Amino acid sequence: METKNTNYKAIFKATSIFGGVQVFNILITLIRSKALAILIGTAGMGLNGLFMSGLNLIRTFSSLGLAESAISDISKAHASGDTETMNKTATVFSRWIWITAVFGIVLTISLSSVLSRFTFNNTAHTSSYIWLSSTFIFGTLSGGIYTLLRGTRQLKYLAQSNIMGGVVGLLVALPIFYYYGINGVVPAIIATAFGNYLVSLLFKNKIKYKKVNLNWSETLVLGKPMVTLGISLTIISLLAAGIAFFLNAFISKTGTLSDVGLYNAGLAIVDGYVGMVFTAMATDYYPRLSGVIHQENGWKQLVDEQAQLVLIILSMVLVLLISTTPLLIRVLLSKEFLAAQDFIFWSVLAIPLKGLVWVVGFVVLAKGDNRLFLTIEIIANLLVLVFNLLFYKYYGINGLGISMLLGYSLSIIFMLTILKSKYNFQFSKEVFVLLSKALLALSLCLICIKTLGYPNAYFAEAVIVVATLWYSLYELNKRMNLNELIINLKSRFHNK
Repeated sequence: METKNTNYKAIFKATSIFGGVQVFNILITLIRSKALAILIGTAGMGLNGLFMSGLNLIRTFSSLGLAESAISDISKAHASGDTETMNKTATVFSRWIWITAVFGIVLTISLSSVLSRFTFNNTAHTSSYIWLSSTFIFGTLSGGIYTLLRGTRQLKYLAQSNIMGGVVGLLVALPIFYYYGINGVVPAIIATAFGNYLVSLLFKNKIKYKKVNLNWSETLVLGKPMVTLGISLTIISLLAAGIAFFLNAFISKTGTLSDVGLYNAGLAIVDGYVGMVFTAMATDYYPRLSGVIHQENGWKQLVDEQAQLVLIILSMVLVLLISTTPLLIRVLLSKEFLAAQDFIFWSVLAIPLKGLVWVVGFVVLAKGDNRLFLTIEIIANLLVLVFNLLFYKYYGINGLGISMLLGYSLSIIFMLTILKSKYNFQFSKEVFVLLSKALLALSLCLICIKTLGYPNAYFAEAVIVVATLWYSLYELNKRMNLNELIINLKSRFHNK
């Protein structure tokens, strides 16, 4: 029991630490979205979304997955205490970062007319993509510095750099949008990337390593293991980015640019609220799972505990989100974006299922079954794309939310079936009870909205919110003794 209590505390602590920076960045993103909504409207946000989805598609392909694949090598070299190995690993990684930066620039310039034609049905924006290719130098080099900070466990500096980067990006972009409106979209993207790069340079000297003299032949050979793993991750990321790009282009062509803006604004709100949970899983849960993946009981217990805590935290976050969506849209964006609220409602119902999909998805990756992981991701992503296209065609923006709910419902069934047959794993009864209660609370909120209307729905939702928060805190206390945590925090505060 004590071990479980310790595990839950570790999971909760990691979520709090890694989620804290994410929450700040969310606030910056929402402030930026509010400013963009006022200064350039839905059409401007749609244009920004189209450019960013195109750049993300190229970036995902050209980066070769190095930012993630190198974490393992850098962490091992740093933890070993072998200075020579650390210096060589960091040098190889830094060299490969330059290769991917140049690759990204060449690829963007070469495909600029294709990107413009595919996205806008003309070549009018070819020069815009050529100018935007410069972001690959700034973005890739700053990303390399952040990867080294993560790998050497400089989490304090990583957090500071992320916060400063968010603030600088906001301060750089707002004047451009103010003076140039929708014509400032491209300059703002470039200026933001450059600002973030300058911030990353402030923390470069925190990484303790010395460059090793290696020729390019040695660099290519020593970097091959990083690239091999990175390519597997790239295929998955490329697929997701490609689907996002294709979907945005499809909405733009069959619908309107404003629909693209509404869709991306809705996603920004939903992803912003739950980003802390998923960031914590990617940053902390996956490495810990990999460490115990060969211990049969150890990894199964960890997965089940992670799922329980994810559902408890998501229940609290999502019930607040669905209950305040109209207010958030008005505060963070503008009345013009209220048309996206039904999309947000349906998307919120899908998030608990998405949380479980992420929890079990890392198991296959940690097991080293790359081929199975790739197969699952390809099938799941293509299925979601088909649902998105069909539901948008017949139900518009709201259909995209329904599609998300249906897609993750099928995905979790698919994943649990695979884990049961291949690894003899299944969630405990507690996980399904928590999932059912989370979906019940969110569904009741949605029913109140649709039957009572505003402002009457707010009163009924307030009761559901209080009940959900009370129950979630009760479940947290059962697992990790919140009173003890509060006492420890008070003690540390007074000691300081």
